[in-house]
Amino acid sequence: MSDLFRVHHLDRTTREERIRRFCEECISVIPEKNLSDGLTLEIGCGHGHWLTAYSETLPNEPCIGIDLITKRIEKSNIKKTKRKLPFLFFFKTEAVEFLRCLPETIRIKRSIILFPDPWPKKRHHKRRLIQRPFLDLLAARSVPNAELCFRTDHQDYFSWSVDQVNGADSWHIDPDAVWPFEHETFFQNILPEYQTFIASHHYNPF
Repeated sequence: MSDLFRVHHLDRTTREERIRRFCEECISVIPEKNLSDGLTLEIGCGHGHWLTAYSETLPNEPCIGIDLITKRIEKSNIKKTKRKLPFLFFFKTEAVEFLRCLPETIRIKRSIILFPDPWPKKRHHKRRLIQRPFLDLLAARSVPNAELCFRTDHQDYFSWSVDQVNGADSWHIDPDAVWPFEHETFFQNILPEYQTFIASHHYNPF
């Protein structure tokens, strides 16, 4: 259930269907009342250290972690199983495709992005996750007043991301917002310093 790309050469329709099926399996074990406020999504969850620790403090909150590396997802699922966290799920997939295929019955209340690849070379900036189309898509799949929590050690990527958020219609950076849960990760342990912002989702039904 956790590896989207284990079967190679799948066409796009098949990948989308597998994402939907994974989400439906998640929904099937989560009480409706627990889903009513939305779920927490960590994009680039690594080995699941942060999200597993977060889920331990809020075991009734539905959480999904996604990453592109199979071994990371496998290790994350081992942590989930050992700690017996029934509403925590890890899945191998790409962020934009996952959001596009998310069923209408699932909405996100908090998105976590910790130390993403900064793609430092200018010719690679188009590969950065924080872009206007991504922010618009994330907003469309989020509940009103949802949070986007972002942390990086790369100054240029931080500035870039702030500019992208400031230019988006659906998000604004909240200087008074508090990071939802502090738990050291591998990168956070080895990095001398980092920067953080939390953006709130502007909800406009019209």
